[in-house]
Amino acid sequence: MDLPLRSKLLAAFVGAVVLFGALVILSGGFLINRMVLSEAQRRTELALKTADAMLARRLEEAEKICLMMSGTHMAELIKTESPIPQSLLRDLLNLSGYDFIHILDRTGTVIATANGHAAGRALGGDTMVDHIIDARRPASGVTLVSMASLRSEAPSLMDKARVSIIPTPHAKAGGPTRLTHVMVMDAASPIFDQNGRLAGLVRVGSVLNRNFDFVDFVRENIFTVATYKGKNLGTVTIFQGDVRITTNVIGTDARRAIGTRVSEEVYDWVLDAGKTWTGPAFVVDSWYISAYKPLKNINDRVVGMLYVGVLKQRYDDMRNQALLLFVGVTFLALIGVGFLSFGLARRLSRPLARLTSATAEVSRGNLSYQLPDPPSAKRDEINRLTSAFNRMVSALGQRDKELQRSRNNLQVTADKLKKSVTHYLETLEFITHELKNQIAAMKINLLAVKDGYVGPVSEDQQAALNDVNQAIVRAEEMTLNYLNLSRIEKGELQVRIRNVHVASDVIKPVLNNLRTRLERRRMRLSLDMMPDLFVRADPSLLQIVYENLVSNAIKYGRKNGRIVLSGRKKKDRAVFSVCNDGPGVPEESMDKLFEKFFRIHHQWEEERGTGLGLFITREILRRQKGEIHAEGKYGEWISFVFTLPGPDSQSLSGCHLKPGG
Repeated sequence: MDLPLRSKLLAAFVGAVVLFGALVILSGGFLINRMVLSEAQRRTELALKTADAMLARRLEEAEKICLMMSGTHMAELIKTESPIPQSLLRDLLNLSGYDFIHILDRTGTVIATANGHAAGRALGGDTMVDHIIDARRPASGVTLVSMASLRSEAPSLMDKARVSIIPTPHAKAGGPTRLTHVMVMDAASPIFDQNGRLAGLVRVGSVLNRNFDFVDFVRENIFTVATYKGKNLGTVTIFQGDVRITTNVIGTDARRAIGTRVSEEVYDWVLDAGKTWTGPAFVVDSWYISAYKPLKNINDRVVGMLYVGVLKQRYDDMRNQALLLFVGVTFLALIGVGFLSFGLARRLSRPLARLTSATAEVSRGNLSYQLPDPPSAKRDEINRLTSAFNRMVSALGQRDKELQRSRNNLQVTADKLKKSVTHYLETLEFITHELKNQIAAMKINLLAVKDGYVGPVSEDQQAALNDVNQAIVRAEEMTLNYLNLSRIEKGELQVRIRNVHVASDVIKPVLNNLRTRLERRRMRLSLDMMPDLFVRADPSLLQIVYENLVSNAIKYGRKNGRIVLSGRKKKDRAVFSVCNDGPGVPEESMDKLFEKFFRIHHQWEEERGTGLGLFITREILRRQKGEIHAEGKYGEWISFVFTLPGPDSQSLSGCHLKPGG
């Protein structure tokens, strides 16, 4: 074959590269498809676990409310047959957000209700009521309540919860034509008299039918509110049987798909077999990467399903885009290899030197450089390579212009992002300032009511007001944390350094503010502080440090336990510690304590923090040339040790829990 040797080499090389590229594309396409679908499925399974935990948390909160209401004073009211104030139950209903509150006697007959319509109705045979009477301990779960019972409680509630069943593609044949029950997040607790005998029950519940608060809350926290091609990207649904009673899946009419039914294959797997379904499933009119879990009542009977899913079309498009990009990169790689193959056959020194010089010009940034156009030739590889070089330089010049435009666009985007961040921080500071003012007003009014300035207050009301006061204190603490976070993030935290007497300027006012919380948890606080201990610091900011550390010790320390505040001189610095006995923190979490929004949840925890206190504490100390770290023994004690500039003297380390205190 009368072809140049370079052509033969090029043909063999390109053939091998094309074969290799085809294998790479096939294997890469398979891996991309598998990875995309696996990631979508993993995310969906994790979302289902999260949604199930959120539902369990809601039920646990309802159970705690029932337990709080089931004190012996309620038993005395039932025993003496005194009328239970309906206004009190109605206020509790409005505050808690539930749909009904019942007080029942020991036989399961309603003797008081917040709505006032169900009094005198016997609930014997009700799943939750019978379980509480038999088990005599608090319980919660999802239950089915008949429409008739809901009508007797509140006709308006029944009308709101009514769901019309809509024919749905892929649904199981012969399904229900209407719903005779509603699904309820139900909780109840027994009421015992002073002799430990069952006096009655307290029960609360929220109707899930057409109640979108929970599914929207889960969606916003797991998937955000993102949409894709007019549909919600992530969706959450609660089924009663196989019927959607609350959902954020959008149907063909652009409204929530309430009343539509689940596909037959999911029905058989979840409702009939009682297993968890994971995988692609047809949802109303589209395919979703889905996860379904059976919902069981207190008697372990499947009454519905909890569903989460993400739109499969989004991941299909992502896979296709990745495949196109993969093929494009491979194709460009083949073109690049073709150009390299031309270089293997260069034989003439003069054209090679000319090309080398031209390449040097281009490498120095001269993208307008061009070699003289060679005469037309079919077999002259060097001439063809020269022409290709000129085309390449032109393309690079065009690409350089495009990169410059892209760089300019990126700079504009960066400026907009910086502006958005500044706006966010300003908004955060404004909101926290406003909240701080409103919380202060609420606190003043609450104290006026609590101290009897606007009328006498009963013991029960006093206890409730104390709880509200604690909530306001926690809200005030959270608001201050967010305000300090805003100042730190914006770099507006002002530090006024001066000589500070730690005991009188800092610790004394902090303990005055926290004394009520200490007494409430019956904790003992002792000082192990050197007399006349001074530091170079901002007294206001140092008060924030001690408030955060002592508040944490009160919040997470052992009830009836002890807190020790220590201070010593060590060379040119002062070393302080705040130590408390209690469960402490696992060793593997010690390094994460000072990260923003990091929290460790304890089952016994009475107050929830923002995860900002220790982060703010560290930043305040750093701005005063201080340092902080944590020490402790998990299950026994924890100590936060920090340093500030100060005079020379003794050292401090560890946790000094002295006897007594």
